[in-house]
Amino acid sequence: MDHQIKEKSKILSDVALGIMPPDTVITNATIFNVFTREFIKGQSVWIKDGMIAYVGPENDFSRDQNTTILDAQEMVLIPGLIEGHTHLMNRCGIEEFVRHVIPTGVTTVITETAELGTILGKAGIEYLANGLNDQPIRFYYTVNSLRGLTPSENVGAPSNEDLLYFLKSPQCVGVGEIYWSNILSDGPQGEQFRELAAQALVLGKRIEGHTAGAKGKRLQAYTGLGISSCHEPISEEEVLERLRLGYWVMIREGAVRGELEAIKNIFTRDIDFRRLMLTTDGMDPEGFIEKKFLDAVLKKVLELGVPPEFAFQMVTINVAEHFHLDHLIGSLAPGKMADMVLIPSPKSYSPQMVMVNGKIIFQDGRNLIEPKKVFSPEFMFHTVIIKDFDFPSIPQEGKVLVMELVTRLVTREGVVDLKDPEAIGQVIMLLALNRLGSGEKFLGFLRGFGLKRGACGSTMCWDSVDMIIAGCDRQSMETVRERLEEIGGGAVYAIGTEVIAEFLAPLGGVVSLKPMGVLREEIKKLESTLRNNGVPWENPLLTIDVLGTPAIPHLRITHQGYVRLKDRKLLSVAV
Repeated sequence: MDHQIKEKSKILSDVALGIMPPDTVITNATIFNVFTREFIKGQSVWIKDGMIAYVGPENDFSRDQNTTILDAQEMVLIPGLIEGHTHLMNRCGIEEFVRHVIPTGVTTVITETAELGTILGKAGIEYLANGLNDQPIRFYYTVNSLRGLTPSENVGAPSNEDLLYFLKSPQCVGVGEIYWSNILSDGPQGEQFRELAAQALVLGKRIEGHTAGAKGKRLQAYTGLGISSCHEPISEEEVLERLRLGYWVMIREGAVRGELEAIKNIFTRDIDFRRLMLTTDGMDPEGFIEKKFLDAVLKKVLELGVPPEFAFQMVTINVAEHFHLDHLIGSLAPGKMADMVLIPSPKSYSPQMVMVNGKIIFQDGRNLIEPKKVFSPEFMFHTVIIKDFDFPSIPQEGKVLVMELVTRLVTREGVVDLKDPEAIGQVIMLLALNRLGSGEKFLGFLRGFGLKRGACGSTMCWDSVDMIIAGCDRQSMETVRERLEEIGGGAVYAIGTEVIAEFLAPLGGVVSLKPMGVLREEIKKLESTLRNNGVPWENPLLTIDVLGTPAIPHLRITHQGYVRLKDRKLLSVAV
């Protein structure tokens, strides 16, 4: 390996000295220098073997019949964009993700691996890691301990020894987002997280954070465990607080939430922005089709009046430095990978050409390369296993504990008297059912979802092995359960015995391999049907999908019961 590095370095040096011809020369470009925040006109870039050999004034260069010369026509050349935190398998497969990212100018993606890992364990992580190899764009990933709300949900989770195997891979840049309540918890689960974090630090890898709801001493204690970044700040004050603690702060604008409007005044402060990054935290099929990806976040930042030189740093060198990848990507400089995007001007982000490893993959409005095919083993399509199901008994009287929606994502504990007609008019049933064959189930109640008839269920629930069904009546919920088992996973809305709308996601019960446009239409139909039947929330399917995750306060649900996040106590329906 040392010999190969030495040889590559010598070749680049010879190209810069004019001893050896470059493969490609880009002339007449305005180069954005990420180190000095300058836009420098009249520059050229010489590329050899997928790497940059020279960046500077229009000097004479050695050439032969194989040298390609591209005229940038005074347009701006910037490093390829880097998405530092996303969930690639957000309802879509790897190939469709790559196909729709290529036109955005994002040339490197760092993705979480939890979606299939939660259901399929080590095999799920391996599937994703292998599928990311040899794609037209560059991929890295993070792994995390995949621990749910209760120990019973962790049966298929990889051991720390298994995860250490992935952590040692150059493709893995660290431990994925660790919820602060998990790593600070007492008992075996907290110890597993702390051990994994320590292993990552020894290997020089990052530990990605999730500080939602953490304040004061808890935030300080969490930070002291080696957490490097966070994408959860939702206010200017939270961004500033985390910057002052040394965090690399990711400002989020994606499918789950958008914080740009709330934190935009941070850009008016006289502080250093070199630890600020932009991220999507995942984009769903509707977002990909209608907004695109990280490029949409960058455009919005520019529209807010943030100087381009700061905006471009937040999607290039800042991200590269955070993940210790700046020796390879994030800048246009000799010795770096030839990943770059050609745009009309500093304030107009509209990719005219996208290059990765010195090869043009997008030009003149079209992709020039197809994603690599990803093989999906048959066993991954059989993960919704329900045995000997009997619908739980439904309480008819007395006071019961309910999950009450505060926002479309956040819940709190509530109490309802089943004999109070006004109160129960806003309450529907909520079933959590282990879909990996154990048969465990719990029937609770949900208040504030707004559904007037029928039932909706999903197997795409975050950090959970459960199928979660919200419904107004038993028959509709039975239909949803049966249909989800029949199609191998996804989401279903039914009224009585009739399936009204559905989204098929049979790979691990969380991913569809259909084209992105088809996925968008299926989800839009399902969600519009829910809204037409009383659900007031934006992205109502997401509301169901997050009811079992430890990531969002304050009351969650599992097949064992409600879980109060602050103390991880299991709670029953009875008050």
